[in-house]
Amino acid sequence: MRSRLDSVSVAFVEPLYEINIGYVVRCMKNFGLSRLVLVKPRCGVGSEAYKFAAHAQDVLSKARFASSLSELRSEFDLVVGTTGVTTKDLSHVRRWITPEELAQRIAQQDGEVLLVLGREDIGLTNEELALCDIVVTIPANPEYPILNVSHAAAVIFYEVYKACAHAKPPARLPVREEVEILLKYLKSLMVLLGESEERAERACLMVRRVIGGSPPTDVDVRMLLGIIRQAYERIAPARGA
Repeated sequence: MRSRLDSVSVAFVEPLYEINIGYVVRCMKNFGLSRLVLVKPRCGVGSEAYKFAAHAQDVLSKARFASSLSELRSEFDLVVGTTGVTTKDLSHVRRWITPEELAQRIAQQDGEVLLVLGREDIGLTNEELALCDIVVTIPANPEYPILNVSHAAAVIFYEVYKACAHAKPPARLPVREEVEILLKYLKSLMVLLGESEERAERACLMVRRVIGGSPPTDVDVRMLLGIIRQAYERIAPARGA
């Protein structure tokens, strides 16, 4: 019987050191994950990576390569970004959930999942985070919240394993193509209502996050209320309402 963990892949974006590739792969096997994508690595994938992979060399040997995160996105129903930096701005790019919340989300719904690990030096860019359906961060000491990538991976993988190893059959995730069509029409509607391109993009990103499992905020509800109210005010006079 196929495990929920078989549907979870890991992407490591532009890794800088072979040792970290090895450690991440080792963590993957520790927690039942076997599908790795190396996105445009800035180092070789040679003897050092295999040395530190230890008994997970089989996982490393099956790794695939990609030139960018964007080329992977259409293959997965849920793309999960990771960040050590959180902010309260209104862009919704970095709204985050915890590893435990993420794990429950994965366990409860079906579909292909991609966990995206950022670069060792700069993490994921805002543009890359905007490609993700949800963003996960590990609560840590605010004086030094940034974890080594393999340490962060171990925490996230552990929570996913704990939630998924013996999970009941999950519900189906929204189909990626249907989500993209929904967001396309939402953006078109907002532009038709006179909203700026930037505000329409923000609204689409917010809806993507909510569909991905991030709880809506008061700002989200007000934004959706504004869209629906404007649409109603345009349609109602024509219908005599």
